[in-house]
Amino acid sequence: MEILRDNTGRQQGVIREIAGERKRLYTPAGTTVADYDPATNATYDSNRRRIGTGNRLPGMVDRGKER
Repeated sequence: MEILRDNTGRQQGVIREIAGERKRLYTPAGTTVADYDPATNATYDSNRRRIGTGNRLPGMVDRGKER
């Protein structure tokens, strides 16, 4: 588990490993923001739409605030 914090130390999100070594980004409230799948080397949003290549989860913390 990796806790993502802003520059003041407040928790902005959490990345957890899920089945098949995939990783999932959650908001502090527990809402799913996105998944990273190493088998495809792609990041997907919560609707399973491909966002891009590689693990983009840390950069997506702000997307969780939009919900």
